[in-house]
Amino acid sequence: MPTETYGLISLLPALLAIALTLASRQALLSLFAGIWLGATILVGWNPIAGGAKSLGIVVTQLTASFNVKLLLFTFLTGAMLGMIFLSGGMRSVADAIVKRVKTSRQAQIGTSLLGMTIFFDSYASTMISGSVMRPVTDRFNVSREKLAYILDSTTAPMASISVVSTWLGFEVGLIQQQFNALGIERNAFVVFVQSIPFRFYSLFALLLVFAVVLGDWNFGPMKKAERRAREEGKVLRDDANPLMETQASDIETPDHVDPRWWYFAAPIVSLVVVTIFSLWFTGGGIEKTSAALAQATGLAESVGAVFGTFDDAMKNAATADAILWAAFAGCATILAILVGHARISLDDVSDSIFEGFKMVMFPVAILTLAWSIGAISQSLGVGPYVVSISEGIITPELLPAVIFLSAALISFSIGTSWGTMGILFPVAVPLAHTLGAPIAPAIGAILTGSLFGDHCSPISDTTVLSSMFAASDHVDHVNTQIPYAALAAGVATFSFLAAGYTDIPVGVLLLVGGTVVAGLTYVFSEFVGATDSVGVAQLFE
Repeated sequence: MPTETYGLISLLPALLAIALTLASRQALLSLFAGIWLGATILVGWNPIAGGAKSLGIVVTQLTASFNVKLLLFTFLTGAMLGMIFLSGGMRSVADAIVKRVKTSRQAQIGTSLLGMTIFFDSYASTMISGSVMRPVTDRFNVSREKLAYILDSTTAPMASISVVSTWLGFEVGLIQQQFNALGIERNAFVVFVQSIPFRFYSLFALLLVFAVVLGDWNFGPMKKAERRAREEGKVLRDDANPLMETQASDIETPDHVDPRWWYFAAPIVSLVVVTIFSLWFTGGGIEKTSAALAQATGLAESVGAVFGTFDDAMKNAATADAILWAAFAGCATILAILVGHARISLDDVSDSIFEGFKMVMFPVAILTLAWSIGAISQSLGVGPYVVSISEGIITPELLPAVIFLSAALISFSIGTSWGTMGILFPVAVPLAHTLGAPIAPAIGAILTGSLFGDHCSPISDTTVLSSMFAASDHVDHVNTQIPYAALAAGVATFSFLAAGYTDIPVGVLLLVGGTVVAGLTYVFSEFVGATDSVGVAQLFE
C-alpha cells in the first residue's frame, strides 16, 4: 500500500466509472474508462501512455496465479451449467415442483423455492424459474409484477450468499486482493463465510418474500397490481409493455433423452462435496487430523479430534485450488452422465460447453476490470486518502452502516452489484482495517449493499432479466419492487448500527430484524393503501 496518495484526484477513476455507467448504462466500458483515467494519472497525465499502462494493468491482473484459477473456476462452472441445461435435469426438477401446485399461494411458494434451489447462478435461476413458473402463476391470476418480484428477490440474494455459485470466485477474489494489499494474513474464503450472517439486506430480502407470499401481505403499487389480477383476471395492466422473454433456448435437450432429477442433483452434490474436501485437504487436513488422532484415546476423543482440526484446516485452505478442483469434478460428473447414461453425442456436449462459456463471459469481463480498477485505486492511494479524511468523522461502530448505505446508493445508481463491489472494496476494506473495525461485518456490508441495486435499479441486468422472464412491464416491476427493497434496506441499516454499537450477537440481530421486517410488512399491507406508482422508474426511461 502506498505511503503517498494523490489526494482528491485518487477518487476520480471510481467517480468516472460511476458517472459513465449512469449516463451510458455500459458497465464494462465505464469501468475501463476509470482504469484508463487512473493509469493516465499515474504516468503523468499522458493519455497515450495511460492507455498502454491500462492494458498492462489488466494483463497483470488477468495473469496473476490466484486470479487465473478463479477465472477458470468461473468458466468451468459455466461449462457445467451448459451441460446441465443440455441434460434437462433442471427442467425435471422444475416439473416435479409444478405437479404439486394447486393454489395461488403454492404457485408463489413454488417459484420462491425454485429460485432458491438453483442457487449457483442468478442468471440461470431467473431464466429457468421465470420460464417454468410463469404459465403456472398466470393460471392462478398472480400478477406479472408479483412474479418478477419473487424472481428478483430469491435468485441473486441466494447466489450471493451461497458457498457454491458463480458469485463465489468474484467475491472471494476481491477479498483476497485487499488482504494481499494490506498484508492481512487471513483466509479469504473463511472471511467470506463469516460475513454471511452480516448480509442483513440479502437475508431480510429472502425472508420478506416468504412473509409476503405466506401472509398475502401486499402494499403500495403491488397491492393494486394483485387486486387487478385477482378481481379482473388481468396479470398485466392495460397498456402494459412487457419485456419479451426468450423464445428459444440456445441449449436444447435432445428428443431421445428422458431427463431425470438426478441429472441436476449429481453434479451439484459433487461440486459441494469436492469443495469441502478440497478446502480441508489443501489446508493440511490429513496431517492435522493424523496428528490429532495419534494423541486421542477412545472413540469420543477421536471424533472430537477430527472436528477440532477441521476448522483449523479450513482457515489455511488454498481456496482457489479447492473451488477449481470442485468445478472440474462437477463438470466430470455431468459429462459422464451425458455420455454414459443419457447417450448424448459429444458434438452436442461440446456445443453446450461453449454455450456455458458464453453465459459467464460477462462475469469474467466484469471481474477482470473490477480487479484492475481496484489495483489502480490502490496505486493512487485511495484507501489512505479516505482514511485520512474519515478520521474523527467515521467511527468503527458507524462504519458498517455507512458502507452499506454507500453500496446501496452506488449500486442503485450504476445498476451493477459486481461493479459496485469492485469500486468499494479498495476503499472500504482499507478504511475498516485502519480504523480497527471488524473485517467480516464491513465486507458483509459491501456485498449485501451492492445487491440492493440488483434488486430495484431500473438499469440493473438482473432487474431487466426478472422483468423479461416474468414477461412483466419493466417500469411496473421496478415500481412494485422498490417499496419492498426499501423496507429490507431500512431494517438492514438499523441492524448494522446495532451490530456496530452493541455487543448483541448477530444471530439475535437477525431474529429481531426478521421479526421487524415481517411485522412492518403486515402493518403496511393492512394500513397503507394501494398506489399507482412510486415515481422512480420513470426517471430512468
